[in-house]
Amino acid sequence: MPSARSLAVAAAVLMGVLVPGVAQAAPPSNDDFDAATVVGALPYSVEQNTTESTKASDDPYGCRGYSVQGSAWFRYTATEDGLLRLKTEGSDRDLNVATFTGERGDLEQVWNAFYDGCTTDRATPLTFPAKAGTTYHFMVGGTSSAGGQVKLALDRISHLPNDDLANAEQVTALPFSAPHPDLTRASREVGEPNAGGCAGSGAPSVWYAYTPTRNHSVLMHVDGWGSGPTAAVYEGTSINDLTLVGCEGSQHYDGKSVAVTAGKTYYFQWSGGGYYSSPSTLRLSESAPFTTQVYTGYSHERSLFENIGFQVDHRADYNDPVTTEWDFGDGATAAPSTETSKSHRYAADGVYTVTVRSTAGDGRTATDTTTVTVKTHDVGISKFTVPASARAGEQKQIAVQVSNTRYLEKVKTTVYRDNGNGNGWQEVGTLTIDVPAHPTRKVKFPFAYTFTPQDAVTGKVSFRAVVEPQLEYPVRDAIPSDNEVITIATTVRPALVSAAAVAN
Repeated sequence: MPSARSLAVAAAVLMGVLVPGVAQAAPPSNDDFDAATVVGALPYSVEQNTTESTKASDDPYGCRGYSVQGSAWFRYTATEDGLLRLKTEGSDRDLNVATFTGERGDLEQVWNAFYDGCTTDRATPLTFPAKAGTTYHFMVGGTSSAGGQVKLALDRISHLPNDDLANAEQVTALPFSAPHPDLTRASREVGEPNAGGCAGSGAPSVWYAYTPTRNHSVLMHVDGWGSGPTAAVYEGTSINDLTLVGCEGSQHYDGKSVAVTAGKTYYFQWSGGGYYSSPSTLRLSESAPFTTQVYTGYSHERSLFENIGFQVDHRADYNDPVTTEWDFGDGATAAPSTETSKSHRYAADGVYTVTVRSTAGDGRTATDTTTVTVKTHDVGISKFTVPASARAGEQKQIAVQVSNTRYLEKVKTTVYRDNGNGNGWQEVGTLTIDVPAHPTRKVKFPFAYTFTPQDAVTGKVSFRAVVEPQLEYPVRDAIPSDNEVITIATTVRPALVSAAAVAN
């Protein structure tokens, strides 16, 4: 039974007969799958106009599932195993080119590791592994029309020289860089490892080998942007005897540093990518020196009552976890961990040296120290004496006793009275006195206050005492809660009236 496309061709010919004098454009000779142009010996090239190509009802979808409006067909039966490269460079437009195996009605699209068994860009050839005796069918159609002026070329292409581990390119000195390879010319060896998904699982790869002459660390980095190739490094002697040392994935955007031992060979696997990935470069260099820095957020004196926080900051750790040991300088330590902050409370005043010892993921180590001064300033009101009662016009004594057990402190003491109307406090007086440190003795701050008629009208007055050690900011009193006292209100009565005043 003739195909739908064969009937369309016959109808076109018949119309040309019935309408004399009108030129009818004909589809190309290879318009139908069954009439595909047979590609003979390689290299092969052809130039053909496919503008009038048509679409058969059983034509498969083209590249990446897009339907084509018309197609021309070519077929090639491989005579040997190897890589084939199909080009449409020089065509007058972008073309939808897809590769299939199988028979009509049961075609299977060819995909290699880069999903480029098809192309929609005339500047991008497609490369795929061919098997001897297998017939490959090429469907060529336009991306926005049936077709166009097509230039098509097919040829064998060799694998990259360092496609296999056994032929790894030797790295003789660092720094070393390799430009983005055409990884469509690479393959995946049987038994080749997949770096935990970090290095393009299942994708073709190329290999580099490095044998250091001394112990050090190597930074492996693939620069560029987008979804380019990734890299991994292994120890071992053959493709079936490799142990992963490290790989550069999304968590290692600054590169991956690995420790290497003199005399041992390390294999670097560069895989993934393809024509549709961004340009990139594999770089191998000696890792920068690893450093660590410990610091506290404050440089001033701290107190025994504080949990003092410390931070560590690392350089050239290349986004790997860093393990840090802590020595707080007073005999206390913290077990090794990847935490970057710790807090510690000291039991006695003193100057302490805090030491951190950090180990990077590749074994590089670094040490740093910082000092912290613990000097606890603490004064407090031990007693606040005010009269229980008074009359208007009377002056009475008020005393504030200040305790200080640690260091000589210059202390400012201020006494306030309430305004009697709920609107705050009015200063009565202030004194600044040096208060020596003593385990039991207190220093008295004497004040006097003359009660007013307004106090008598209110009937009572409360006093407030505030002590402030004169410390240089941001040092402050360690326990501010005992630096302020408000008394029970003093009862205030009107002034006494003398007998003479009454007589008058």
